[in-house]
This record gives sequence, C-alpha cells and structure tokens, in this order.
Amino acid sequence: MNISNLSELLNASMINEGSTLSVDGFALNLNQIKSGFAFFSNIQNEIDEAIKKGAFVIVFDKDIKMTDLEVFYLKVENLENALFRLLRFLCENKELHFLLTNRHQFNFSKAFRFKNLSGNVFLDFQNFIEAKKGDFFCFCDENYLLKFCANCEFLKPSSYTILSHSSLFWTSLICEDLYFKNLRFPFIYAEIFAQFIAFLKEKGMKIDFDLKKLDFFKSYFINQNMQITKFGEGFQAFILVFNEEDFDFFQENCQHIKGFKTSRKNSLFCDFSYNEIKDLKNFKAYTYCLVLIEDEENFLNSFEIERDKEITLFD
Repeated sequence: MNISNLSELLNASMINEGSTLSVDGFALNLNQIKSGFAFFSNIQNEIDEAIKKGAFVIVFDKDIKMTDLEVFYLKVENLENALFRLLRFLCENKELHFLLTNRHQFNFSKAFRFKNLSGNVFLDFQNFIEAKKGDFFCFCDENYLLKFCANCEFLKPSSYTILSHSSLFWTSLICEDLYFKNLRFPFIYAEIFAQFIAFLKEKGMKIDFDLKKLDFFKSYFINQNMQITKFGEGFQAFILVFNEEDFDFFQENCQHIKGFKTSRKNSLFCDFSYNEIKDLKNFKAYTYCLVLIEDEENFLNSFEIERDKEITLFD
C-alpha cells in the first residue's frame, strides 16, 4: 500500500516523512514484523526494535521519540480507531463475510470451522491479516462486526427432526435432507446445529463439523467409586460449564429430564451447593449434574481417573 494512501486512510498526521513509498504489510506484534512493514505501537522499545527489523512506518497516538528519520512516523488520534479503519479496508479488499450469532450459536461456530472473533481489535488483528479471500468470521456483537463491514449475515430458522435421544449426550437427527447419527452433543443444541447446516448448504460451503471444538461445556462420566470413566460408561455424569449464560441454557432446556440436577458454588439457587469441588462426591441423587465451575483442572484433580483393569490369569 502506498504510504500516503495509508496516512489518508488512517486519518493520520505525518510527523516525519521517510524515504520509501509503500509498505508490504502490517503488524502489532514484533514477532510478525518483516522488512517493509508498518508497525502500530506506542511502546518505545518495541518501536525501536521494529525499526531494527526493517519497519518502514510507525503508527502511534502517544508521544514517542523519533530515532530514525528514514522511517515514516504517522500520528493518529486513536490507535484503536486507526486499526478499525485499516481492517475495514482490508476486509472489503479480501471480500470477507461476517456472521452475527447469539451467544449459544457462537459456541457452535468453531466446530463448523468459522473464524471466531474476540471483540477486541488488538487480539483479532492478526486473524484479519492472515485471512484468505472470502473467509467467514463470526461473533455475537453486531456493533463490533459493523466496524468491519456494511452488513452482517444471520442464521435462519431451519426444520429438523430428532430421531432419538435416549441419552442427553447422543443426538441423531435429519435436517436439510441429511442424516446425522449419534452426534456427541446434547440434543438441546439440535436446533442450532440444524441452523448451521442450512446456512452452509445455502452458501454452497463444505459441511465440516469437529466435535472436539465444542469446548464451552465438558462431560465427565462417573462410576460407582466416584472415578472418572470413559465417555458413556459411567452410571452418572457431570456437565461442566464455565459461565452463567451456558448454565442457564442447560438448566432451562434440561429441567424436565429425569435425573437432571444442578450445582453451584455457595448458592441457594441450585439442587446442590458446593464449597469445594470435592464436595460434589457427596451428592448422589442425580443422573446428570450440571455444574457451574471456574477451573476444570481443579475438577480433574478432585476426581480420580479410572484405570484400565489389568488382565490376570484368573480373568
């Protein structure tokens, strides 16, 4: 990009005019700097290091020291807004698409290999830089998405039929004339799954679903010795969630399931209140227990994992 065009795009003041005409790329992180790049920062030692690595342009909004007059120094009113201006231009140039979801749809988007945004332009910057033409980005805040595009796309209602859900954790369904058997997620999310399938089919996109990326909840089956056992083999299960919204969604949609109970730390608004994770071992009257938890590792440390039995001469 021509540096004079960059300066105009960012609505910047040219504090020092360097000796080159254009930049080859953009970076916020020193690890991403290459010769000929523009670097966005207010931190002096980072700026000095970026120049050593070959940065042609420094974009900043605070007072800094100019150490190399061969480099362009562009001062903007607000560094965050400058990034939005640049990224909007790049998004349009790359013909990127943006899908606006609700929070629960957003949880599923990664499993369908959509590129997720964080809502923080400094954290999302590199994802846009590395994006390929026509990529889809997904987030649950319309105001944020409209910083990068003129309008967003949405998931539409889709018809589907659940074929069986003998267990909370196994879902078989038909949607868009496609049959999906024994998907390992709770059937309460079948509607959201079907919405994504309909969207992908409408856009002519590949249907690629990765269950391992459904990381907003975790399921652990427990045997009679209160040990974590293989998926589907225990007689009881804990469902771990990590925020209030997911807890409320599970609670609302599973409250009529036989044996479904809830647990929270030091709370009166659940079936079982715990003070420490190990207290969950004392709660017996459930088939599925939904737990609002902060630290999954603490849970794993509190429950022993069942070891495979060794085969002996007497087996």
